[in-house]
Amino acid sequence: MINYSKSTIAVVLRRYFKSILGLIVYIIRSILNSSNERFIYLFLQALRVSSQKNKESRLLTEFKVYPKYPKRLYPINSDTSNLSIIIQGPISDRAFIQGTIDWYSSCGVSRIIVSTSQEIKDFKRAITVVHPKPTVIGLGNENSHLSSIQKALDMIDDEDIVIKTRSDMRIFNELALSAIPSIHKTHISDISKDGFRLGAISNNSLLIKINNISDHLYICYASQLKRMFTLPFRELKEVMSEVNVEPDLIEKDERGLLLKSTKFTTTFTEFFGEQWFFNSYRKNCLINDMSEKRVIDFSEYNKALSKYLDIIRDSVYIVDPEELDLYWLKSNITTLPSYYEDADQNNNPIPVMRLTRLNWLSLLYDESYKDKIINYADSLNRDELLF
Repeated sequence: MINYSKSTIAVVLRRYFKSILGLIVYIIRSILNSSNERFIYLFLQALRVSSQKNKESRLLTEFKVYPKYPKRLYPINSDTSNLSIIIQGPISDRAFIQGTIDWYSSCGVSRIIVSTSQEIKDFKRAITVVHPKPTVIGLGNENSHLSSIQKALDMIDDEDIVIKTRSDMRIFNELALSAIPSIHKTHISDISKDGFRLGAISNNSLLIKINNISDHLYICYASQLKRMFTLPFRELKEVMSEVNVEPDLIEKDERGLLLKSTKFTTTFTEFFGEQWFFNSYRKNCLINDMSEKRVIDFSEYNKALSKYLDIIRDSVYIVDPEELDLYWLKSNITTLPSYYEDADQNNNPIPVMRLTRLNWLSLLYDESYKDKIINYADSLNRDELLF
């Protein structure tokens, strides 16, 4: 054991030494962090140039750099008085979420709700809703997702327009953010109960996979979302009792049970959480109940797909992430362009049409586009993997 001198001089020197040492460590860390970010930027820049010059490359690479703490650039005061934002999900990065709240607040959004099942301290400039984790076990986290949205919607007036997002996402485009209430009101529908469409995001949704509308982001009136999320919890055993497939088509990871996408497995129209939620939209938010059976016969697939495409055309609008400058904190994204394969796409899968904004617009304005999608789906092999 070291015996330090208790003299005043020794105490002062030790404190002085610790302060100097702390300052040196801070300077070194700052230099390393700055250099690290600089090197990453130079690497991305070199990758972009390489993609342009390499004649063998099939990519043109682009990237965006966002500030962690954004500031407004446009002095526009849009009416966001009836806009609410739900930030839903696990609190994996509290600083990021608080930064997102601060950003939305600076853009004029006054009603921001963070909803989670984790016991956490309240966030500043937001309503923090903590709900108990459901005891009913589902296929993944869909029951917790459902409870989280229900509790958040209880805090919102029916007349509010709601942007439902995830806790690991942030909309950076301040013009798009402030204009969403006005944009949403232009997307009318003759078949929905409130006369407006459901806004959803293009995020790896497959057009030929029935009810595969991403649940990462919704834009809708609160009254419509409340009807959509009027669901009881679902049980794992009950769902799996209806899923009769080869064992190698079912996987399990930290998210829960997963079903590989083939043309045949698209007959399970409520397997994934987002499918379950959208089928509820079809049942509870449209003037007539247009929901699909949870499991359809394979011979009925084309008919069911035709009905589904009509619903997308008449009651949904799609927003691409690039339009919102949507940043996703998730670090293990493995999806590549459809003509590439990666660790999760290594069995010669078929590149199928995705529900992008462009494809939605084609479905909306080109009367022949629906038939093209159905004919394409009809040409696919029953058991080949899709992505």
